[in-house]
Amino acid sequence: MDALASLTAALADRYAIEREIGRGGMATVYLARDLKHDRRVALKVLDPELGAVLGAARFLAEIKVTANLQHPNLLPLFDSGEAAGLLYYVMPFVDGESLRAKLDRERQFPVAEAVRLAVAIAGALDYAHRHGVIHRDLKPENILIHEGQPLVADFGIALAVANAGGARVTQTGLSLGTPQYMSPEQATGDRAIDGRTDIYSLGAVLYEMLTGEPPHTGATAQAIIARVLTETPRSVRAERSSVPEYVDDAIHRALAKLPADRWSTAQEFADALGGKGDAGRAPARRRSVASRWLVPAIAAGVALSALAGALISTKLGPRAAADSRSGTARFALTYDGEHIALSLSVSPMVAISPDGRLLAAVGSTRDAQSMIFVRTMSDPHPRALEGTRGAQQPFFSPDGKWLGFVVGRRLMKIAVEGGTPVALGEVDNGHGLSWLSSDQIVVESGSRLAVIPATGGTARIFTKLDSARGEVEQRWPLALADGNTVLYSSSTGSLPNSRLGVATLSDGKSETLDVSGTSPLGVIDGELVYVSVTGSLMAVPFDVRTRRVTGAPMSFSDRLALGPRGSSNAVLSPNGTLVYLSGSSANRVVVSEPGGQENVLIAEPRPYSYPRVSPDGKRVALTVSGNGRNDIWIYTIADGTLTRLTSEGTANERAEWSPDGKTVIYRSDAGGSSSLWKAPADGSGRASVFFKPPGVQVWEGVFTPDGQTLVYRAGPIGTGDVLYRRLSGACTAQSACDTTAHAIAATKFSEWTPRLSPDGRWVAYASDESGSYQVYVRPFPGAGARFQVSADGGEMPVWSHDGRRLYFISDREIVAAELAFAPGFSVTRRTNVLEGDFAPLSRGHAPYDAMPDGRSLLLVRGVNDAQTMVVLNWADELRAAVAKGARR
Repeated sequence: MDALASLTAALADRYAIEREIGRGGMATVYLARDLKHDRRVALKVLDPELGAVLGAARFLAEIKVTANLQHPNLLPLFDSGEAAGLLYYVMPFVDGESLRAKLDRERQFPVAEAVRLAVAIAGALDYAHRHGVIHRDLKPENILIHEGQPLVADFGIALAVANAGGARVTQTGLSLGTPQYMSPEQATGDRAIDGRTDIYSLGAVLYEMLTGEPPHTGATAQAIIARVLTETPRSVRAERSSVPEYVDDAIHRALAKLPADRWSTAQEFADALGGKGDAGRAPARRRSVASRWLVPAIAAGVALSALAGALISTKLGPRAAADSRSGTARFALTYDGEHIALSLSVSPMVAISPDGRLLAAVGSTRDAQSMIFVRTMSDPHPRALEGTRGAQQPFFSPDGKWLGFVVGRRLMKIAVEGGTPVALGEVDNGHGLSWLSSDQIVVESGSRLAVIPATGGTARIFTKLDSARGEVEQRWPLALADGNTVLYSSSTGSLPNSRLGVATLSDGKSETLDVSGTSPLGVIDGELVYVSVTGSLMAVPFDVRTRRVTGAPMSFSDRLALGPRGSSNAVLSPNGTLVYLSGSSANRVVVSEPGGQENVLIAEPRPYSYPRVSPDGKRVALTVSGNGRNDIWIYTIADGTLTRLTSEGTANERAEWSPDGKTVIYRSDAGGSSSLWKAPADGSGRASVFFKPPGVQVWEGVFTPDGQTLVYRAGPIGTGDVLYRRLSGACTAQSACDTTAHAIAATKFSEWTPRLSPDGRWVAYASDESGSYQVYVRPFPGAGARFQVSADGGEMPVWSHDGRRLYFISDREIVAAELAFAPGFSVTRRTNVLEGDFAPLSRGHAPYDAMPDGRSLLLVRGVNDAQTMVVLNWADELRAAVAKGARR
């Protein structure tokens, strides 16, 4: 029996080995199925000779260090061991491609993409180095690309081999490292290796991504190593002039011969690639006068200082700003780690003035209150606009002198230079605002478009929903320069089906365009620029006069992060400056313990949302997004399996359990409208319609504890009501069973997220009837007093399993309200129990749940891979693409 057959037999009760998928210097890689968890894995078997030199006990002890590493850009270690005399370890199988395969296919990457990948990898390196682990063999073959994000594989394996085998490793002929990416100290066999060797390797990988070749090449490994030790690589900019000088400088320093001359940490390298800090100022490299003007513009970090976590940059002189117009400059903004400025929020958090000179962003003060900060491109110090606390969705007036924003339901404006804010009126929803040149402001109101005079007044709806095409909402309006035309996103309740629309203020006509998109950004030179439903930056020829698309769309390399309901956090000034949030909406599912400790429940980063723990605490139902759709999946805590439950429609979300834990109900767009569906939680049967009242959109529902009644939210998006009705299946005598709908909270305001107390006697929900969202509790069912539970704003309530506490979210914090019920209902105490970003933070459904133990909370934590990108003179890229005929 050969070695593979012996291994297959020895692991037959745990892994089914399917085929070989790769072979390297240290190990052979097999695709296998983890039988216990029913998942595909990469099973890596060390070279037998190497394994014999190492010894099982020593190697497996060393590899334990790697098993404790958890980072979104590190491929985790699932298992390791010895079988049939062979050493093996197991990692997730990534259904993507290696960076090597991508390089072989594309040779050179767009600059922004290469830098983005390198920054993410540097973050993983920095994390591992801080935990005492060095990779020692970083190369394109060990970097996998999954959903556009890099995953570093085999982290610490080479180090484990070195520590376990010591000098005996050299007897196998194995070199720990790959010559093209090996640091000089590693090439000379220096035993005193630290994290700076990985920084060198990452510099070499980035060099290849940008130029198409590693910094040193040769016919043999010996020739390459000789050049690594003696030659200085050619400048990246000498090979590719479009690379910003600060990126070239950062790479040059990373590739320094002496470790002491490199970046001291991988995070410093990442910061330099983003234009922060020294930005790679190597003394041996002089800049021209022209580059001294341009580099600060490119490296301009726009970050809201210590108070707002905003944009950090060096200062531009007036001549630099003028000269920068001759070409495109792209750079990433950097953030203060203690604060949040931009996020994958339901509403845009950044605005740019029409002339592209001013940036306004929502940032956080030290007391966690949001407010607007303004800065110019030439001033590194942002300025807080007093009077804007609690502000959201900033937007500029056409002359750039005023900023509009929303606080709760109130529409406000304030002079950019500062002053007293002016109240203009109320808005029913918060999904986009735009200022017309006719001095009116377009808002979303009752799922349609309305205008409010910029001097103040009442909102007047001027559009109708296109019910024939299933339109349920018009959002993210964008006023064009003619003062009469408004572009918007037309929604049918499902993001993949979103299209762009156009409306005319003078006659109230609105119609959808044959363009699949989630938000319009502007019209430049007859090209409508917009964001696709998958987050791509797009442009299509558009005739404003006839309101018609006149050609095919084209896409650009920029990838935008989409927030809930299609918000893109992207803005484009009329003069062509683009600002957007990139990255992904991936996150992890965690259990937060009292005292702040968090334990990862589902480690694989994916776009999870709305987790709900089953009544017995053994399973979690949650939404997983991807490929233009949302589906319900069931996670079994005991064995770590994640199983898809739904396939109908394109938007399946907001799952809730039946009291017996056998059924999951959820909101779905299957059948053409938003209704409630149900499916057996164990997958033993097909999903089916559960509740679909005629002519009514239903957005979420929960059972009463006895399973006899449904409490649900229905109505137009943004003005839904909370209702309940008896379930017909619970009736013993149909004539005596009232299955009609009864109101719990039905007003002209927005009521959201109903939740029943464990004893079924109380219902909690959120409403904005007071002008800002607050959490209320009412007796259930029947009449009774309404009690306000939150004091300073609150949304998305969740009961503890004993019913003594009601959790809710208030300004990025989860608050626990302690309740008393005798002699009457009262709130005895409110305590902030958890801070942070809860992804996605959408009012549609609570993004967390209470665990049955009465102490812990289940929630999704965002993977921090987002970057805010600024592209100066992006219009030049647009014009160049049009001139080249880059239509698809």
